[in-house]
Amino acid sequence: MAKIIIVGAAHGGRETVNGLLAANTDNEIHWYEHGQFATALDWAPADAEKERLALSQQVTLFDQTTVTKITPATHTITARNQRGQLQTDHYDRLVLSVGSLPIQLPIPGAELSGVRSIQNRASINELKLAAKSAAIKNVVVIGGGYIGMNFAALFKQIGKQVTVIDVNARPFSHNLDSEFTQILAAASVENGLQLKMEERVTAILGSTHVTAVQTNRGQYAADLVLVAVGNRPNTAWLRGTLALDSEGLIETDDYFQTSVPDIYAIGDATKVRFTPTGTKNVFGYFDIRFDFS
Repeated sequence: MAKIIIVGAAHGGRETVNGLLAANTDNEIHWYEHGQFATALDWAPADAEKERLALSQQVTLFDQTTVTKITPATHTITARNQRGQLQTDHYDRLVLSVGSLPIQLPIPGAELSGVRSIQNRASINELKLAAKSAAIKNVVVIGGGYIGMNFAALFKQIGKQVTVIDVNARPFSHNLDSEFTQILAAASVENGLQLKMEERVTAILGSTHVTAVQTNRGQYAADLVLVAVGNRPNTAWLRGTLALDSEGLIETDDYFQTSVPDIYAIGDATKVRFTPTGTKNVFGYFDIRFDFS
């Protein structure tokens, strides 16, 4: 019997645990999550205790516990719980699903109330609740990629005035060729989105709560701002322990093995092989399939 530790309860961690349980092995599984499992696994509040009890019969859960250090020589991790207490745990195999962190804009006003970003399911649910408020009339989305444009469309569907700002010449510029983005941009404008391309945000305005977004070309009213300019891998704490590439992504082989034996990595903090080209690419996945009803 092997003891397997999984770090992170987003998609990669969840699928790892599901796979291990489906295999009906005798492995001992310890699962660490820096937030709450109820939020990360999207348990309904009424069912949370029942879900937790059922899962805890097969897996030892450590939520609100942040893994801060890995010591490969002793096959141990160090973690800090919500009370600030440190604990160590031994593994035979370690699976890292540490995800990524949203890029924060280094501009005045980025810390104001009403400025939000997408990090995990909890932040999606918080944004959903905030957007339902009748006080939110004008929404500015900074970033015209998949996440930014998806949320812009959702905001528009519930009757908000939505402006999308991006430094690039067209939305989805890093994802799709211009033949596709021309059609998508035209459809977005036709459906009421304001697209402000080739503009750079210089400041977010307001005293305590956001009131407007300033760019190099204009100023746009905002009661809510979503910053969706990309993510960086949550791997700074792993530097010096595992091999990372120039972007901070964990280097793995075709079997997700890292540079250190018995440690594996999956998800947004890694690259996977893209079969058609044989190259490795980032395939981060964020589930935003919900509505605001």
